[in-house]
Amino acid sequence: MKLHATNLKKASTWALWFCASCMISAALAYAQQPAQPQSHPGLPAGPGRDTLIRVCSTCHSPENVIANGQDRAGWEDTINKMAGFGATGTDDEFTQILDYLVKNFPADGPVNVNKATSAQLQSGLGLTAAEADAVIAYRKKNGDFKTIDDLKKVPDLDVKKVDAKKDHLAF
Repeated sequence: MKLHATNLKKASTWALWFCASCMISAALAYAQQPAQPQSHPGLPAGPGRDTLIRVCSTCHSPENVIANGQDRAGWEDTINKMAGFGATGTDDEFTQILDYLVKNFPADGPVNVNKATSAQLQSGLGLTAAEADAVIAYRKKNGDFKTIDDLKKVPDLDVKKVDAKKDHLAF
């Protein structure tokens, strides 16, 4: 009986040590994984975003919508066309996507340079990726733009593009 109890104690100690080792190894492996970047950072957060990514990314990058703002009827036509090409979703999912697109990617709406993402600055103002990123970096460093003249202070920004889109700017 004494031998059995000793073996049981050794087995229990070994099992605890093994479990603890596994947990520590798993924790270290998890901690060493690089942080995953947010998928599709050009798409603003909001209701319908995740549905858009899930439904639309089976055929193309969901960020394709960034370049083409449309009114509600235009987005409805696009969604119907995509469904005709095989996009699958429920009526509720397509409605969520439609509402998200109408809200975040309107037809020729003004671009709020104090809130726009890099992709929105590119599509709405015709900026290059580098110019749009420079606008955002300048905005983060110096605060919101108050006028078009403030926007023109961004280094390496083609002011001709800004002047050409002055009627499409919001502050």
